[in-house]
Amino acid sequence: MEYTFRTDFITGQPLAHFSYGHEAFGPWLEQEVGKDRGKLEKITEMLVNVSSVDEICQIGKEYTLTIAFGEVEISANANHIDSELPDSLVNDVDDFEQDSTASCGLEDFVEMLNSWQEFI
Repeated sequence: MEYTFRTDFITGQPLAHFSYGHEAFGPWLEQEVGKDRGKLEKITEMLVNVSSVDEICQIGKEYTLTIAFGEVEISANANHIDSELPDSLVNDVDDFEQDSTASCGLEDFVEMLNSWQEFI
């Protein structure tokens, strides 16, 4: 998993760009974590506690973080809406789901969070 962090010159907000297949981590970091070190601490605590339970899930405003069995998954909350779609939109939704879901191993996730914390 490759990523780069930079600061938006206009807003001053941190931005994250991830390699193909991991793109959803970028908006998750930007929107759900941002500069909030308290949220980073809470996520770190979740990572420590995951060994005592099978799965930990944190539902945010736009994205859901799931930690289970050594894997971390980020998925857009819009992916979890159950409704019938017209056939003409099914392919568009499939493309959206591919771009709005990403997963990685626990070690890579911890390394990325540490890098983000240093960056902000």
